[in-house]
Amino acid sequence: MAASVSIEYDGLKQALREIGKVDPALRRQITKDIKSAADPLVSAIKDSIPSTPPLSGQKGFSRTSWKNESKNVTVKVDTRKARKRNLTQGAEFESIGTVRITAKGAALSMTDMAGRGPNSTRNSNPARARPNFASELTSKLRTPSRFMWARSDDYLDEITRRVDKIVVEVMNETNKRIVKR
Repeated sequence: MAASVSIEYDGLKQALREIGKVDPALRRQITKDIKSAADPLVSAIKDSIPSTPPLSGQKGFSRTSWKNESKNVTVKVDTRKARKRNLTQGAEFESIGTVRITAKGAALSMTDMAGRGPNSTRNSNPARARPNFASELTSKLRTPSRFMWARSDDYLDEITRRVDKIVVEVMNETNKRIVKR
């Protein structure tokens, strides 16, 4: 389970895949540039993640324990083709964001989205249900989504402008290379 913010560009996935076939070094550089375009949002998200566990029950060494959670925020440029089951329906690429900023890790994902759904405990087993988990997080931090979407609204336009500029540069560079051949 991971929370994510995504930006979708029509035709970018296919263009990146084609560039990767022709010039892998250029493709890697484009990926680095796109990832660096998302740096302001990634920094803001990391700054909003507390360094200490928000709740006392998140201390310890289990899978859901709070560790250095800000390292779990990553940027991925995704050009995945459609799965076979979707290819039969006519989809060429999956309908997921091309640029994804993702928060991985059990503790961070749970803390980010706890209390979002209709069932506040999310566990029918009374011994494992934590009915106060979401309300305590809301009182100490903010409402769900506490880190990812809360910060993304402030930076989405800026990131979109930066990535648009990179896409235009890529298309210009690709056209120059095609003309030279």
